[in-house]
Amino acid sequence: MSATIETSINTNPTASARPSFDYIPGLDGLRACAVLLVLVAHMGFSTAIPGGFGVTVFFFISGLLITRLLLAEHAQNGRIAVGRFYVRRLFRLYPALVVAVALAALVFSAAGGVMGWGKVLSALFYYANYYGIFVHFGQGRDGFDPFSILWSLAVEEQYYLVFPFICVALLAGTANLRRFSWVLAGSVVLVLVWRVIVHRHGGSSDYIYMATDTRIDSILYGAWLALILANDTQKNWRRFSASRLVQLVCLILLLACFVVRHPGFRDTLRYSLQGLALMPLMTAICFTKSVPPLTRLLETKPLRRVGGWSYSLYLYHPIAIVLAEIWWGPGSIGPQRIGWQTFPFFALTAVLLSFVFAIASYNFVEKPFLRWRRRFGAHVVDN
Repeated sequence: MSATIETSINTNPTASARPSFDYIPGLDGLRACAVLLVLVAHMGFSTAIPGGFGVTVFFFISGLLITRLLLAEHAQNGRIAVGRFYVRRLFRLYPALVVAVALAALVFSAAGGVMGWGKVLSALFYYANYYGIFVHFGQGRDGFDPFSILWSLAVEEQYYLVFPFICVALLAGTANLRRFSWVLAGSVVLVLVWRVIVHRHGGSSDYIYMATDTRIDSILYGAWLALILANDTQKNWRRFSASRLVQLVCLILLLACFVVRHPGFRDTLRYSLQGLALMPLMTAICFTKSVPPLTRLLETKPLRRVGGWSYSLYLYHPIAIVLAEIWWGPGSIGPQRIGWQTFPFFALTAVLLSFVFAIASYNFVEKPFLRWRRRFGAHVVDN
């Protein structure tokens, strides 16, 4: 999913805090870790592996990087070409999505699932999150529904229907980045308040998890970090993030989000604390030299490669899981369902097919559109 973000041309040991099109060290590796969390969680380990946190990381990275790119475009040109932004998004996202949706419909039908145009349209027009909340996925079979993961893409694209126009409005005239930063700070507070209201009035955990109005702050925290960094002329934020004590506190906060199981906490504060904890940690990894071993690990070639495939892996791994379930049984429900002797074959089949599909999509569906994306201002390289 996070490969919706444009990879930049230039590389540096640490990224500039100022808005730019430069490559940010560590982000490809972070995207790889996020998509692998999602993949493992969906193969029957969702109660033990925090796949949902992988999605939160995707959201955060998307908000950070796309806000940074929009700010860089404004700094360079004095304006943001909103139409060109949407054309770039279309060429980046839609080719692989159309192929994945067609393949998912065929595979899900072959596995005995109930297909309908409503489900297909919700995927293609980015409202799969609300479709999943009010109509539900998975009808007709005991196992995985490859359309169920598209809720997160819907959240992102609904967000980006509005966000570029907010950038244009707030950057008009004097381009007051500090004012913009305060607007985003207020926005994440409002989303938390709204989550509390929804929870107290009986809103389901599924609604709070998948609805744009309750999850949009996971993207906003990344956007807010881009603004904080752009205003960090005295390096105060980067020094704060480089503190070992701050990093330890952030890690403890993330651990608490995984350990505390109270529904009230998980439906409300959990997402806010994750966003707040990710802000210093992402800064430390990508914009300071305070954790060089970790940054170097995330920059290793295998992780960078997987990070480059992350959007395709996100789209196609559910299809691979359904195919593996056709052959071995509903392993996505858990190893105990098909037996521990059979589960390794299910898992190996799902993983191998996930990478085969993702690599094929990346090379034969996504890469051919690089030229068109560059034509509309994308700062990308052919990996």
